[in-house]
Amino acid sequence: MNYQSSIAPVAERLKGKFLLSNTFRILKNPVTFLGELPRCYGPVVHFTLGVKSYFVLQHPDYIKNVLLDNHKAYSKPGATKILRLFLGEGLSTSNGELWLRQRRIMQPAFHKQRIALVLRIINEEITKLTDRLQSFATGSTINLSHEFLQLTIAIISRAMFSTALKKEMDSMIHALETLANYASKWMKSPVKIPANWRIPSNNDFRKNCKIFDDIIYSMIEKRKIYRSDLLLSPHDDLLDMLLDYTGENIEDGMTEKQLRDEVTTMFMAGHETTAQTLSWIFYHLAKDKSIYTKVKEESNNILNNRLPELDDLPHLAYTKQVVQEGLRLYPPIWALVRKPYHDENINGIEIPRSSYALINIYGIHHHPRFWEHPDDFEPNHFTVEKEQSRHPFTFLPFGGGPRLCLGSNFAMMVMQVTVCRLIKQFEFAIAEDYQPEIEINITLRAKNGIQLIKK
Repeated sequence: MNYQSSIAPVAERLKGKFLLSNTFRILKNPVTFLGELPRCYGPVVHFTLGVKSYFVLQHPDYIKNVLLDNHKAYSKPGATKILRLFLGEGLSTSNGELWLRQRRIMQPAFHKQRIALVLRIINEEITKLTDRLQSFATGSTINLSHEFLQLTIAIISRAMFSTALKKEMDSMIHALETLANYASKWMKSPVKIPANWRIPSNNDFRKNCKIFDDIIYSMIEKRKIYRSDLLLSPHDDLLDMLLDYTGENIEDGMTEKQLRDEVTTMFMAGHETTAQTLSWIFYHLAKDKSIYTKVKEESNNILNNRLPELDDLPHLAYTKQVVQEGLRLYPPIWALVRKPYHDENINGIEIPRSSYALINIYGIHHHPRFWEHPDDFEPNHFTVEKEQSRHPFTFLPFGGGPRLCLGSNFAMMVMQVTVCRLIKQFEFAIAEDYQPEIEINITLRAKNGIQLIKK
């Protein structure tokens, strides 16, 4: 389908099998729904879900308008309401001046120099992961999703607190899993039960919020006590940086609640997305021997028998393409929703303030208009030539515009280093008839994790 500027500016209405009577089907499997839309409709599709009106954007020009050109005209609504109960007013959920102030506070944590320091932590934690994987017998089945969750939580914990939180890790993984499942069920449910009602699911949600909060607040309190002793050396981690921060209008720095909200957001946004993407990547490396061989040869040629350094990453080009393809085929954040503050107009299409703009990330990542063989795992989608010729808003694993994920470079480094190191030591196989089922949660994941056989 060729979208040129000469086409009539009209938002197509859903018809046929997509009528409102299928609301429950849409809620049950939104990714299948979003994947079908670009193949059946044009750049903007209008439908209602319950009492809400959505304009689905699935062309890069329209998406660019909302995320970049006219981003100040939109807020983050919807799912953030339930997420805010757990995340608070962190970067993922805040809007306006609060978001801008918090973004400026957090920005230095992701400067290139600081990320370079984190590479040592990444390598050390990957070494621990390889030791764990070595302990599994040949032929045993490994839940790689669980292994990667442990890896990413350890990396984020050390980057933030200078400790891997080994004793707390299982509790943190369980709490984060419970909280993500709760938010996912709430978003997909056509009937929204208030979170303050005393029912089992709400009680469990509050209990796990407290478990996680107790861990985070304990770390903050311990650090403040440590910092009160001027003879002790600073940690030079994210928590120290945030405690040191004093903005023009903040005489006493960040409050404990602000600290807690940003730290919690980092855990929630950083560990799950990276772990799930790595899981899908290794599934396809096990599935396609030719891709596995190319990655292994590149890793051996560039690294030989040493650990990767920051200067090696640009030379691990094919490994990066494999990571990018994992993010394309299985975008961890599969859609974004924005709500206009006032009536808006995108290339001639009216978006009323009472409606929502839904950016169809999964759909545009699988759109045959922009990708050859869009449903196949094909790293050559990301050769330099193809990237240069492609509209930048057709690939949105980290969002786009001013709200582009701050941790995108950090996440890419974790995934690139993990892939190039593990592939040197391990090869996995897929059990006969095994095909992971996509599960829609806050992120796009494999139901019951990616289960692979160690060769």
